[in-house]
Amino acid sequence: MTNFINRTNIVTVNEINFADYNKLNEGGKSGILKNFYKFSKINKIFSEFRGQDSWKNCWKIISGILFTFFILLIFLLTCCGFSSRLLAEEPLWHEADHFSWETDFAVASQKAKEQSKNLLIYFYAEKDSLLIPNSTEERFVKVGKDEIRQVVYVLPQLQKPLPITAACREFEDRIFNKSSSRSEVFDLFNNYILLKLPIDAVQESGVEGQTPILDLPQFREMAHLPGLAMIDYEHKEALYYENIVGILPFLRAKPPTLEQVQTFLTLPPGTLTQRTLIYALRTHPERPLSTMGIFHPSITKEATDHSTYQAKTRVLGHQNFGTRSSRISEKLEQGSVSEICAQSWTDEGLFEAAIGCVRAWRNSSGHWSAARKKHTYYGYDMVLGSDNIWYATGIFVD
Repeated sequence: MTNFINRTNIVTVNEINFADYNKLNEGGKSGILKNFYKFSKINKIFSEFRGQDSWKNCWKIISGILFTFFILLIFLLTCCGFSSRLLAEEPLWHEADHFSWETDFAVASQKAKEQSKNLLIYFYAEKDSLLIPNSTEERFVKVGKDEIRQVVYVLPQLQKPLPITAACREFEDRIFNKSSSRSEVFDLFNNYILLKLPIDAVQESGVEGQTPILDLPQFREMAHLPGLAMIDYEHKEALYYENIVGILPFLRAKPPTLEQVQTFLTLPPGTLTQRTLIYALRTHPERPLSTMGIFHPSITKEATDHSTYQAKTRVLGHQNFGTRSSRISEKLEQGSVSEICAQSWTDEGLFEAAIGCVRAWRNSSGHWSAARKKHTYYGYDMVLGSDNIWYATGIFVD
């Protein structure tokens, strides 16, 4: 038996029920729905029902619904896929800035050597690690007019992982994003071979297999933290050639500012200890001027030798200054010689010890008057003693 659907009923559905729905939604939400029902294949099917078999009618309805659902599904999958691709391809920093980053330590080192450029390494963190806890806190204690800096060790049960991933994100957006970075800082990167590595990156080490790069002795002062490190491949005649000459670790998950990065990238050639101490002076809030003269190799050697003497004897002081001063004056054939010395807290890393020594000089009026003055020549260095204390020396000639 063949069943027919009365066309009047269909018209009633189309013109009354749907129309009423649209009237209730005339505030602006109904337009898409109204057009959808007006132009959809379902309405076309409704208008052709009369005189057709009911099963065929049902099949057309179902086919229309399935077809519409299929189109919507493809649309949604396409949108989701596009969004996922954007997320997956989002770089850790802004690749649109056109930095040419190497990703292999051996390849980058060879390239820097061939081009006689220093190698600048950015160690970044992809996730926070339980192995990098916040183990120390920096505190300042007022003693009379002086502000004494102390590094306090946090008890193991109170230590928490450092938020190093967030620090890296902040650093990348601040430094590697050309829209937020000053052009003079941004352009400095062109002077280096750039290498980016995760902090857990490894290198092949022959018989021993793979060795974490930050476990290598030359990277010890990075303390397995994210940050910048520099290896010299520019000064072939220097003793520090092919050695690490700069570190900028994210101490306590605090990334450096734009000005600090600029200072780091414009330090005079020298050893790691010399450049780190100069960096600490140039980034001090009061901007002392003693490193604005000529970084003289002979004076620097005298500073190194005296720091070595203090580290060996474990005694801070100006021992044999008269002899040292006469030797410098005779060699340079000029001027007066002055000297400042300081020591760090026990068991501090190089980077933090340099900052601490500068703060110690700041709290001594006699030392600071020499440190803050611009001199014709200067030399700075620091040496680690067997007591795990760093001994620093600055010598100036006017």
